[in-house]
Amino acid sequence: MQERGIALDETTLEAIRKTRRELGSARHLPGFLYTAPEIFAYEVETIFMKEWLCVGRVEEFENEGDYRALRIAGEPLLVCRDGAGGLNAFSNVCQHRGVEVATGEGTLKSFRCPYHSWVYDLEGKLLGAPHSKEVEGFDFSSCALPRVNLDTWGGYIFVNFDPDCPSLEDYLDEDGIREFAAFLQPENTRTSDTYVFDVPCNWKFIPENLMDMYHVGVIHKESFGGHFPVNDFRFNLKKNGYNAAYESFTMAPKGVTLFDTMPWLKGKVTDKFACTTWIRPTMNIFGRHDLIQPWVALPVDHATTRITIYTQLPDSYFDAPAFEEKNKIYADFIRLVANEDRAMLESLQNGVGSRAFRPGPTVKLERAIHHLLNYYLDKLLSDDDEARAKRRRDGEEALLESASRSSEPRDGGYSAMVSAAE
Repeated sequence: MQERGIALDETTLEAIRKTRRELGSARHLPGFLYTAPEIFAYEVETIFMKEWLCVGRVEEFENEGDYRALRIAGEPLLVCRDGAGGLNAFSNVCQHRGVEVATGEGTLKSFRCPYHSWVYDLEGKLLGAPHSKEVEGFDFSSCALPRVNLDTWGGYIFVNFDPDCPSLEDYLDEDGIREFAAFLQPENTRTSDTYVFDVPCNWKFIPENLMDMYHVGVIHKESFGGHFPVNDFRFNLKKNGYNAAYESFTMAPKGVTLFDTMPWLKGKVTDKFACTTWIRPTMNIFGRHDLIQPWVALPVDHATTRITIYTQLPDSYFDAPAFEEKNKIYADFIRLVANEDRAMLESLQNGVGSRAFRPGPTVKLERAIHHLLNYYLDKLLSDDDEARAKRRRDGEEALLESASRSSEPRDGGYSAMVSAAE
């Protein structure tokens, strides 16, 4: 059977239909969707070449010529700051033979292809090409690195490879991201630590794991899972994703805060405040009273994903006494937490490829994962607006049920802050 350009056999479609069921009777995705290179190739075209992807923070490109070269699912990308102060994104492909004109990151005045020395300026325009005068009709003015859409929100840099994509604002507003996260003021923070590492698993496992409440009290019991409202976690489902406010210690050993509450949250939340939201397809933002900590996952191939974890703090904290020592404690702790997940993610990838694997049931603690899996199936197969609306209604009922069990929401003061603002 053909679905949106991809051929799936009836056995696979029947397994997928089980994921499409309501939460209480649904099953997780069949392993084939995590292991098949042909599925990944289709995902690249329908998701990663169509949706807005986070590729960095603006403070990483403070000066003229600051650049980063990266690959997203094999697609070469180049981001840089030009002489006029603008941020640009290009396909990192020389217009002669296709070699990447830059690698790594740093600061350059121009980009020189290492193969035949074609040179491009910081706006992507061709400056020089040896022996090009020998080519009849060669037009320098029309030769440039292909531009990729770039925009920013909250200090985050996003790119989109689709020339007909919606604006970043509309994209984020579809899930209420800007409205929900505005109080965190990520634009008023700076990156204090960046942790980049590869995990041998399919990209879908990363956001699934980050919204998996089921495992927090198991894998992370000794790090941050000791004070976590697992059984009363309140997911607010949106069109594609979700957000949540809850209680948790900050991301430091034993939950001990080393920095003060962020200035704009002082007097509004407690030191147990925590929140999260998901920006499709692979960015999870986590907030605490004293920091913001997004995880960004970008696929390398069908079975490898590169994760970047940013730790962001208010600008004023960088001048605080013993900042370097305190910041290292936070940096070491997030590496500990990430490594607790790492072995499990590798095992997940191996397990779903086993001939013995049969997708298990989705449980109430996996409400957000079930919603995410169906967002993914909408992209893979076809939109099911009726099922999406039903999931959101069920999610609202679950929120009301949770509220009826406990009159005081365990959200570190978030509800009171919102009520005061209204």
